[in-house]
Amino acid sequence: DLQSAVRSRWQPNEYPPSIQRMYEWTPDECIPEFFTDPSVFTSIHLDMSDLAVPPWAASAEDFVAWHREVLDSPQVTQRLHEWIDVTFGCKL
Repeated sequence: DLQSAVRSRWQPNEYPPSIQRMYEWTPDECIPEFFTDPSVFTSIHLDMSDLAVPPWAASAEDFVAWHREVLDSPQVTQRLHEWIDVTFGCKL
């Protein structure tokens, strides 16, 4: 869970604004920046390390590129309606 990896108490002045959404949302969902903006993994403070990416990703750019590729894949397209039902619809 992001709260245990980053910080147990949210301090917005220490992170880019987009991280607040990631911190507040479920760890099962990716914020839009995971598909568009590798800079969300870069610390804005010299005394804080960057957020880590999984071992299979060579860099934050690689991580974002992978997410974009998967999001645009036929497998996701074929099952998107199921995610919508679980998240917003009849399977809530």
